[in-house]
Amino acid sequence: MVNLKQCNIAVIAYHYIRPIKKSKYKNLKGMEIVEFRKQLDFFKKNYNILNFEDFNEIINNKTNFPKKPSVLLTFDDGYSDHYNYVFPELIKKKIKGIFYPPTMVIENKLILDVNKLHFILAKEKNRDLIIREIKNIYKKRYKKEINFNQLKFKNLKSRFDDKKTTLIKRTLQYVFPQRQREFILKKLFNKVMNIDEKEFSKEIYLSRNDVSEMYKNGMSFGIHGENHFWWEHLPIHKQEKELRNPINYFKKLNVGVSNISVCYPNGSYNKSTLKILKKLNISFALTTQKGPINKKNVSLKYQLPRYDVNDTLQ
Repeated sequence: MVNLKQCNIAVIAYHYIRPIKKSKYKNLKGMEIVEFRKQLDFFKKNYNILNFEDFNEIINNKTNFPKKPSVLLTFDDGYSDHYNYVFPELIKKKIKGIFYPPTMVIENKLILDVNKLHFILAKEKNRDLIIREIKNIYKKRYKKEINFNQLKFKNLKSRFDDKKTTLIKRTLQYVFPQRQREFILKKLFNKVMNIDEKEFSKEIYLSRNDVSEMYKNGMSFGIHGENHFWWEHLPIHKQEKELRNPINYFKKLNVGVSNISVCYPNGSYNKSTLKILKKLNISFALTTQKGPINKKNVSLKYQLPRYDVNDTLQ
């Protein structure tokens, strides 16, 4: 566990926050709302909790660096959890956070591939069964066998998943061509979940009204792509689209974009990404690299480290 009291600034990433054990998805990786409340109380008592304006001032002007250990709370992927459970708690405790929804999910009522995977893996614990089903779907569709040993994986190491889970995720996140993985995931989702995608999307994602209400009440929003792709695997023109489209979308919702920030989907970016961020005058960008922010790395404003909430729990 990370000792946050030794950090100048710790940016903390949250995803699912809900009553998980009492839900039908008991194996979903996330944080119980009860634990979230306790953590907020702990932060209020022991740390300085920064808002977007505080943090942006520190990163871009290198001023007002906090003397007391500080935290910044960020929430990824645009889940309805963030409106139903997180937002009321933040309002109650007078805390402000930054929310990073992939904008496609708010409007189109579709389910991101990453979330299909989350719920498939939460409902079906047998990883060998899922791998066999991927092979069966692929063979039936493309009339040939999958040889996982010949697929080009960046790596199968993960801080949060075992090797088989990581194999499933990487295969269906970027190793297969987009059309292939979308087809396989759709078939796999329908078989394992047996639920209408449009109805399910309304259940798990923020709505336009949710975003507007949260923003009007002091919450900040940033860019997490339009589709939650792995940016390092995209050509530069598609990366730029994944950044520009959310800016235009937030403008339509009257959500401020003058100092907008970025959180890399899957922590994925490359040198082309950094050039685009500079071109678009993005305020700062958060990675999935584990670590604190201090005077030594504060100048790397497009490569800022962040802790997953699991890094902070005992």
